[in-house]
Amino acid sequence: MSKTTGSGSKSVHKAIRLLRVLSTDMPEAGVRELARKIEMPKSTVHRLLAALEEEGLVEHDSRTNLYRLSFEIVALAGSALRNSDVRRVALPFMTELAARWNETVDLDVLRGAHIIIIEQIPGQHILNTGGTFAARLPAHCTSTGKVLLAYAGPEYVKAHLPEKLERYSDNTITSRDELLKELALIREQGYARAWGEYESFVHALGVPIRGRTGEVIAAMSVSGLAARIEGEMATEMIASLQRTATEISARVGYVDPSQH
Repeated sequence: MSKTTGSGSKSVHKAIRLLRVLSTDMPEAGVRELARKIEMPKSTVHRLLAALEEEGLVEHDSRTNLYRLSFEIVALAGSALRNSDVRRVALPFMTELAARWNETVDLDVLRGAHIIIIEQIPGQHILNTGGTFAARLPAHCTSTGKVLLAYAGPEYVKAHLPEKLERYSDNTITSRDELLKELALIREQGYARAWGEYESFVHALGVPIRGRTGEVIAAMSVSGLAARIEGEMATEMIASLQRTATEISARVGYVDPSQH
């Protein structure tokens, strides 16, 4: 490897570290703050930010002198998410479920302590629920997040989530130990509930989707106002979600060993 190639590779890695800090730790920051966060000289950070801004990946607010991710990089991420196999397979099934219940149906993946919405079919009620495509939401208080954490395993949870979890409503589980107990139950029953844990007025149900080798690669949920998803309706939705997730998993390539 030439010196030039090696230097270029290091610059790319440094630029990626900058983007990750802006995307996970803070929505916007100045040169000094970023330099301290990733332990680089301010001159290096400033040079990298200038290059990223020139390519349209970050934006600079001249009023506050802060940098943030641009819509261009969000669009690139969205393109990658929309091109995933599981998304393409799941989309018609999600559309059917949303039409049946008039509630929001999401498909999510796990990244660290958060979920990312890779597809969403909004409900048709006037009073509707739902996030935003490619949005990042906390995993510990969402139905799909709890499903994905449950199947990721206790060691993953301990590595990515703190002992004290952030509270979003009165129903949020804020103890990692308590969350681990619920995740064990989720693995046993095959689905998760989030009853007003992220937003106090929203109920959500989530189920796992498996890939070719049997690992859980995504989770699908239905969510709506608490008054609409409860009792017998919730029980019916769970059964329907599980049947649909089984079909999606099979289409992705998963072969259930219990069926052979």
